[in-house]
Amino acid sequence: MKKVRSKPKKGDDNNQARNGMSLRMFMQLQYKIELLPLSKQDGGGYFATIPRLKGCQSDGSIPDDAIKNLREAQKAWLASALKHSDPIPVPQ
Repeated sequence: MKKVRSKPKKGDDNNQARNGMSLRMFMQLQYKIELLPLSKQDGGGYFATIPRLKGCQSDGSIPDDAIKNLREAQKAWLASALKHSDPIPVPQ
């Protein structure tokens, strides 16, 4: 799994992509989104997730709402990772 860090280690070329990358730049990367319908038992609507960003998920009553909410969750996920210098997986 390819990940990048805020503070690259010497000789670690896989981490160089994060140097100077802003939240805006990460938001422009093309992460795969999974969108699944929820059963009526689960409240209906749609569940959306970005598998590469562990725990980045949301839902909505219609697909567009689920994706819009997921984008907000993605922004918060990435902002937190940047703030804490956590590794950020890049899209495959």
